Amino acid sequence: MRFGRHWAEVAERRRVRREREDACPRLQDVVPRLERLHIEVNIRREGLPLLGTAHVRRYVVAQAPALFVLACTDTTCVDGGHDVTDAVVASLKKSLERFEVQHACNGQVGPVGCQRVLHLVVVAGYRPGA
Repeated sequence: MRFGRHWAEVAERRRVRREREDACPRLQDVVPRLERLHIEVNIRREGLPLLGTAHVRRYVVAQAPALFVLACTDTTCVDGGHDVTDAVVASLKKSLERFEVQHACNGQVGPVGCQRVLHLVVVAGYRPGA
């Protein structure tokens, strides 16, 4: 039964995420000059990068929601994750072409807080204009 409950929980999290994304304004509406965006993602624990966690997320600006929430990569973490929406959107509105964001997971692993830290390098391109 545990296995079936796990998949039901995964499906519910996906449904909630889709609803949240659908309710958000589009990135293009929030930052009209934004043309290109990709984010280099690295996960660290105790200051050291975790092998196999580095990846790049590319965004289709015209369709992407203005929402930057990443799940914790620790499968034992409860109620964790990284909502860096405010930091990313604020920097994009300032037309920064490259910036970094760090965020500690707010979840629990057993009786202690999750030790994972998200490190992002955001690279953006903008259309010329005022």
